[in-house]
Amino acid sequence: MPVQQQQNITIPAPGSMGLNTEQSPTAQDPGFCLTANNAVIDQYGRIGSRKAFASLTKVYNLTYMHNVQRDSDNMEIITLDTGSINGQQYVVAIVKVDQLSITGSIVQTDYFFATLDKVGAQWQLNEVSMPVVSNPTALDKAKIVSFNDAFYVFSAGNEAMVWDGTTMQKLFTGDFIPPQDDTGVIASEIDGDIACSAYGRLWVSGVNGDYNVIYYSDLLIGTQWYDGRATPEDTQNTGGLIDLREYWPTGSDDIRAIVAHNGALFVFGRRSILIWGNPVGDPASEGGIFLQDAISNIGCVTQDAVAVTGNDVLFVDDTGVRSLGRTIQEKSSPLGDLTLNVRREISTIIQETGDKDSISIDYWPEESVSVVMFPEQGLGYILDMRAPSPTGGLRVTKWTNCVHRRSVYVEFTTGSMVLLGSTNNNGILEYRGYQQWDGNAYVFRYASPAMTFGQPANLKFVKQIDYTCVSTFSAGNATAVWSFDYATPPKSRGLTIGATPPSKYGIAQYGVDSYGGAVSTIKRYKVNGKGSGEALIIGIDMDINGNSFSLQEVNIQTLLGRLL
Repeated sequence: MPVQQQQNITIPAPGSMGLNTEQSPTAQDPGFCLTANNAVIDQYGRIGSRKAFASLTKVYNLTYMHNVQRDSDNMEIITLDTGSINGQQYVVAIVKVDQLSITGSIVQTDYFFATLDKVGAQWQLNEVSMPVVSNPTALDKAKIVSFNDAFYVFSAGNEAMVWDGTTMQKLFTGDFIPPQDDTGVIASEIDGDIACSAYGRLWVSGVNGDYNVIYYSDLLIGTQWYDGRATPEDTQNTGGLIDLREYWPTGSDDIRAIVAHNGALFVFGRRSILIWGNPVGDPASEGGIFLQDAISNIGCVTQDAVAVTGNDVLFVDDTGVRSLGRTIQEKSSPLGDLTLNVRREISTIIQETGDKDSISIDYWPEESVSVVMFPEQGLGYILDMRAPSPTGGLRVTKWTNCVHRRSVYVEFTTGSMVLLGSTNNNGILEYRGYQQWDGNAYVFRYASPAMTFGQPANLKFVKQIDYTCVSTFSAGNATAVWSFDYATPPKSRGLTIGATPPSKYGIAQYGVDSYGGAVSTIKRYKVNGKGSGEALIIGIDMDINGNSFSLQEVNIQTLLGRLL
């Protein structure tokens, strides 16, 4: 019987199209992957390791109301926001501290409003004295909004609070004028938790527990909310309200989020979306705000599950992440499905999440990604915003063991940062470098689809697997992995990536750092294979601990055997 000639199969950019858990593995392009943990698509289109959740805050100036039974504390950053006051950029946060007894039970919970400040070389969280609120637990779902040189804090059942950079007080103090109409005062305070700052006004829902009405402030005045028709009469006042009960296309709904984009105000319900045109000027005047469009049978799970990217609005509904611009343009839900390649996987996680308010999506422009967080599961799904995959969905990777709930992209005069609000007692972390806050390694993991090389009926005998890898800074431990079916354990071989001289040919290839140079290595690592099967899955695990990693190419030397 003649010996089959050995074949070389090249995967030039393995994993560069991101995860695909929707198509049959054997029918997928090898550019997709079945596993992409703690991975991103790097600037050259390769799958590689994410950056670290690096330690940032070192000092916490928070006054705990100490309980005598207190044994330890659990700190969580509930939410983050950024904005400017008199030209100075601030980062502010709601901080929750559970004080635990020696048995681990919670004996007391404290909430703080804090600023992130750099003192010398240290970043600190510094408490701002906050008024006592009537419903402290509602701060778990608080919304911070930057408006007209101040920060406003909105939470359900609590009077809104405002911080001007010096003092924090309740909104109803001072020159506050409540919402009212011809019959008199209709809301004694602004105690809603769905809020947005846009077009010179604050827009708030949930006041008096009503999520069908939007209250809006006077132009550039966050303390005036009446509509000008009642006492005191003020024809220049343009505060007022919009009752949405007669506008929902599904008959009824609840407001879940309000955002501004492209000269319009977008109001997300749980099962529908309303687009309001001309929100500038006096909304109640002739030719003022009007209902421009309504979309039914699609909505948003919670207000933090909406992100404005600059040219689009992304939001999380029950089936995944959608693009508002494409949904409006095409009037068809599937065409706006950005997580099409992982739709069933991500929709299952959404359904299994007990607290839907914990879900969020944030846009990080410097990284060109949108990050969907599921804190209950410690998972993040990363959407590369630069180019879609061949299916039309965005290229998606996944992060595991995530320890943050919310994030914010900040631009200071000294540079930009991505800040992460930790859930594990570490204050604010930064998405930076490749060294985790605790000094332990995190694992980048890639696995290809099941490949048949166009010969599904033939056995494949693997002789050699070559991994072309790019690594920087220092060497790291890796494991080459391959398997032939889904029942038997995979085969593996240990590797040390990045320990050799810093380029393939001893020089900086093409003269750019990513192909060599002083801190980078690009090298092919050869692994002798063994075993046979009808379909082949190739993978690699890499410990990231001060080193980075990208996978550039995989070559497989194989023999095709007899028909199965």
